[in-house]
Amino acid sequence: MILYQCATVRVVSSEPVGQDSKKKWTPALLFLRDAGIALAFVASILLAMFAYTGLWPPLVVVESDSMMHTEDNVSYVGVIDTGDLVLVKSVDSVPDIETYMDGYSSGHRTYDDYGDVIIYRVMGNELTTPIIHRAVIYLEVNEDGRSFRSESLRDIDDEKWSTTDPSDTWDHLTSVIRIYDYGFQSEVVSIDTDRLEKESGFITRGDHVNDIDQMRAGQNTPVNIDWVVGKARGEIPWFGLLKLWVTDSLRSEAPENSVRDLWISMAFIVIVPIVIDVVATYKIRKRIAAKREAAMREYEAEKAGTQAQQDDQPPRPPSGPG
Repeated sequence: MILYQCATVRVVSSEPVGQDSKKKWTPALLFLRDAGIALAFVASILLAMFAYTGLWPPLVVVESDSMMHTEDNVSYVGVIDTGDLVLVKSVDSVPDIETYMDGYSSGHRTYDDYGDVIIYRVMGNELTTPIIHRAVIYLEVNEDGRSFRSESLRDIDDEKWSTTDPSDTWDHLTSVIRIYDYGFQSEVVSIDTDRLEKESGFITRGDHVNDIDQMRAGQNTPVNIDWVVGKARGEIPWFGLLKLWVTDSLRSEAPENSVRDLWISMAFIVIVPIVIDVVATYKIRKRIAAKREAAMREYEAEKAGTQAQQDDQPPRPPSGPG
């Protein structure tokens, strides 16, 4: 703070005497403030995710390449790739999930293909790592206990699906169901209903996998709705690689472009706040310097005016002896 007098100028500190010890704590207090703001921001995002998904944690990390849409291990935003973080929304019932065949009829697409991608536990085992694959079709066991039915197939033309038994219909399925032109590679998906346990559930498949999950040994039971953790909604690309590296749980080779984009993003996150702080500090110092210059000019002008008044006054006659 600058105080002015007619012929002198002095700078008075705005800090009370004895505040030197508090000044030493200023950087630490600023760091704690910034850290608190950052934590509050992250917490608010996580709470918003929890409010939307109804699950905690609201995110899962993709450990393998089973959902990638490429043969050369290149990742793409909008598709589930190795190392992506995926938001998981809770589901309560079968109608909450729209399968590939449902999406084919309605036009509903997620992650560059028809239908929903679900996260489920194999055979409902809580100790296993959940699988994130697309729900292909929902099969419901008929009352006879020997056949399935699928409402999804009722209104779809024969060019999209067929069965090996010509007598099979959408409400009486006993043979192999074939779904044509499936996925990004336009493949034929085969579902052998005779090999399935006669239980109602979802048939699932990874977009980058050749067979349905239920053709694997020990997994021939359709996915029960109670096994489903949730359905995938949105993604944060690349950042899940950090966890996979730390926990050594990477099951597929990380895409090179994902690794590159991750480091670029990390650098951006670190550098941008520093640049903003430097620019803000420069502007503050420039503004302070401008105020000081203005104050000095005002003082010089006031000083010059006072001197001019003194010069205009006639000299006082010397006083004689009384």
